[in-house]
Amino acid sequence: MYDFPPFRPPNEARSALLRITRGCPWNRCAFCAMYKSLSFEQKSLEEIKDDVRTARLIYGKVETIFLGDSDNLIHKDLPEIVVFIRKTFPEAKRITSYTRAKTILRDTLEFLVATRNAGLNRLHIGLESGDPVVLERLCKGASPGQMIRAGQKAKQAGFEVSFYVINGAGGKDRWDSHAKESARVLNQAHPDFIRLRTLTIQKGTPLDEKLAKGEFQPTPPLERLKEVELFIQSLDLKNCYLASDHITNYLWSGSSIIYQGVSGRIPEDKQSMLETVQQAIQYVGSTSLPIRDSNQLYREGFISAL
Repeated sequence: MYDFPPFRPPNEARSALLRITRGCPWNRCAFCAMYKSLSFEQKSLEEIKDDVRTARLIYGKVETIFLGDSDNLIHKDLPEIVVFIRKTFPEAKRITSYTRAKTILRDTLEFLVATRNAGLNRLHIGLESGDPVVLERLCKGASPGQMIRAGQKAKQAGFEVSFYVINGAGGKDRWDSHAKESARVLNQAHPDFIRLRTLTIQKGTPLDEKLAKGEFQPTPPLERLKEVELFIQSLDLKNCYLASDHITNYLWSGSSIIYQGVSGRIPEDKQSMLETVQQAIQYVGSTSLPIRDSNQLYREGFISAL
């Protein structure tokens, strides 16, 4: 029923996993190693209902449910599927799913509202960057304007929206524009959550090939921290939660973790998050010790699937 590892957001670690689609309909992002060996498939309605019944026997009662794989809003039966899941798991407090900005824009508002009313609460969308040059480099398949409109449309339909931003995606030459433009897009899309990830270049990806050819220069740890600082400074949002809930955001000095990312509400915790980042900037900028990031740990084998 599942390929391993089953990909899902870190905050869905305790969620029941139900697969609606298999793989990714786009599957071209330069940084992504997920789903590369899979052809995209939509599971049939009856197969999904059988899976839901089986999941009830396996999981029993659950509070949260995550729908895999990468883009379930593409499934025309999704409202009926979610209704069936809600009937089978009436105690569930939250059902969430990945999707793509382009899919949201292709779906009608009526379909999105029907899916939300059926009981799908939250959508996870990969923004990655608001810089058009960086999005083109990443082969994301969507423009900043499309990302904004997709976020706004999802909010209009009543969904909670969680956008992902990749720290370091701009590389050494565009870290500042990546930070400012990502914040600009989010300021207009008004997400409920922003989740930071740090670019970790995995073997076999197109970005790994560009790195080998010298066509991409990773953002060094100090500039990456300055990028996060500029990004947070540029955010002008209300009722939004910023999370750095992934090990790729960590920085090590020797065997000690000196930075774990920042998390908090915007605008209430904005200043305290900036202070945390600035302390890390001061340390990294003044220490003579080597700073290890997720890319080095990946090469050393301490980080595997991302």
